[in-house]
Amino acid sequence: MKLFESLKTSLESLRANKMRSGLTMLGVIIGVGFVILLVSLASGARTEILNGLQAMGSNLIMVVPFKIDLKTVAEDPMQTGLPSSGMNKFSMRMKDTIGRAIGRPEDVGVTVSRSSYMQVGKRKFFGTITGTDSNNFEISGLETEKGSFFTSADVGAARKVIVIGKTIARSLFGNRDPIGEYITIKGRQFKVVGVQKERGMTMALDQDAFAYIPYTTAASVFGASKPEAITVRARSAETVPEEMAVIKKALIKEEHLSSDEFSLISQSEAMSFAQNMTRILTYLLGGMAGISLVVGGIGIMNIMLVSVTERTREIGIRKAVGAKTRDILFQFLTEAVTLSVIGGIIGIGLAILGSNMYTWIFDMPTKITMGTVLMAFFFALAVGIFFGVYPARKASLLDPIESLRYE
Repeated sequence: MKLFESLKTSLESLRANKMRSGLTMLGVIIGVGFVILLVSLASGARTEILNGLQAMGSNLIMVVPFKIDLKTVAEDPMQTGLPSSGMNKFSMRMKDTIGRAIGRPEDVGVTVSRSSYMQVGKRKFFGTITGTDSNNFEISGLETEKGSFFTSADVGAARKVIVIGKTIARSLFGNRDPIGEYITIKGRQFKVVGVQKERGMTMALDQDAFAYIPYTTAASVFGASKPEAITVRARSAETVPEEMAVIKKALIKEEHLSSDEFSLISQSEAMSFAQNMTRILTYLLGGMAGISLVVGGIGIMNIMLVSVTERTREIGIRKAVGAKTRDILFQFLTEAVTLSVIGGIIGIGLAILGSNMYTWIFDMPTKITMGTVLMAFFFALAVGIFFGVYPARKASLLDPIESLRYE
């Protein structure tokens, strides 16, 4: 039987049982759709994370108060090595120790974060308040849209000043200019001196829902006397290894820390870690969605077996008038593949639609590549062939005499 005739017969058979054909394709539609959608979400997240890290520059060094090997964590996410907060042996004076060691105090910044309510009149906003210094704004590449960041004098005097993100500004002040206004935090009044330039969403995290106060003020308001991270800007990407060695030596010698009580993380290590983790996430999500395709394939096989039973007399008649075994095999295999391919095409369309809707609703990027689409399509095709072979072979091997007697 020619391919065109077999395909025409398959479509007529599927059209005659629209409900059953639709339900059979549902597993493939869901499988293909979720494979593409989940992989596109993971790819979009990977691109966003890497762009964010690249925007911060390639010469940053993070000093954290725990031992962690990013390579090990990427290979086994359960091996975080993160200690409890009580094991943080950092102190604010370490900022000066590192500054002296590298010879550039202005390239060292500290951060400590707490979550709290911010209130203006009856309006409240629950967000992250980061205690930091004036150096950290420039090191991290932050910018203001209105006003300015607080100064080193504000940090030294532990003044109650605050820089807020656009989301906080809209929630607490509406259309009013917040500069010079006051926000109540833990019963204390903080003067708004700046509004951060809008940054948008990163991994479902609103970057404009952050507020910044002097770390000296955070120590008195929240009792946050130990930095959670120290950020160091190296002279260049090439000098990062050298400066990491200098910092490590200073912390061990002057701060009497053991090598197990802190870690130094370069920007390149962070990017490599992000790439490895998002790659693992992509594989996991793709594998989970692929299970749906296998389930859909099993559904196709079951329905095709039912179809073989229902059409036993038809098979007998066709064999009696000269149809060969391979003709019967090819026809039923074509029907199984047609079900799978049509389901795959619908799944691809729904995945593209879902991806665009996700980006529009959550303002987060997704990335659908032609490679992902082709992979899902050919996987669906393979599922149709693999699960269609057994029913097709069973139909082709039916005895024509027995088939004609079948009721």
